Amino acid sequence: MDESKELTGLNQDNYDYPLADVSHLSPKEKKDLLRRGMHIPKELHSDEEFEQWVTVFAEWNTYNYSNGHKPTEEERNVEKMAAASYERGLWYHHKRFNEWKKEHLQPLVDELVEHAAHDPQYDWQYLYELEYAKLRCMRAYFSHSLIADENGNFGFNRWIDICINLLQHIKDDGLNISRKQIERMNIRNVGDVVTSSMVCDYMEAPISVDEENSSLDKFFYGKQIYVRKMERLYYRIRLYKMKEWWE
Repeated sequence: MDESKELTGLNQDNYDYPLADVSHLSPKEKKDLLRRGMHIPKELHSDEEFEQWVTVFAEWNTYNYSNGHKPTEEERNVEKMAAASYERGLWYHHKRFNEWKKEHLQPLVDELVEHAAHDPQYDWQYLYELEYAKLRCMRAYFSHSLIADENGNFGFNRWIDICINLLQHIKDDGLNISRKQIERMNIRNVGDVVTSSMVCDYMEAPISVDEENSSLDKFFYGKQIYVRKMERLYYRIRLYKMKEWWE
């Protein structure tokens, strides 16, 4: 997808207040302030210093007109306010985001790191555990990013939520899949994810009513087929929906 994501969370209307007074700064101080503010990340230590940088930056950031037009004072003021509002929106968004991150995102990242560092390396299910933890981090991040609206919607909520829900079952190998889900399962399109012998075993297996002793019954085989179907759906969403959205 070639379209850029809209910065929905960057509400510049709230930041069109007057520029800070920097008349007390010397040309050398302004130059140093401009340099530190252009650094990534910005080397500014307070909101007050940032607001001073915004003023210096807005003065420095001139627009070039292709037809040689020289902007009027009013046009320059509009340009400076547009630049200031944009930079303010970014600065205060990142400030709020970093505060939110400490409490809400960092615990999810810590959980991801814990899985990567300590889960066994020989079991395929732990790969899904990692993907599950990573998608939860991404889901949280995007919900408070610049592309999210005030309700945390960022245009991909539905698909990433489906993937997280699928992985929750896949990583546990169908532990929490219910009998009702198995009863409603369509097995006419599973030839590419399970063997024909497993389908036969499922069709011929008895229906057990004993929850404690359901080994090799229809529910046992049904869960295995159900998980494989979930895997297929997960990978299709990741390939055709998630990749498209990211790009």
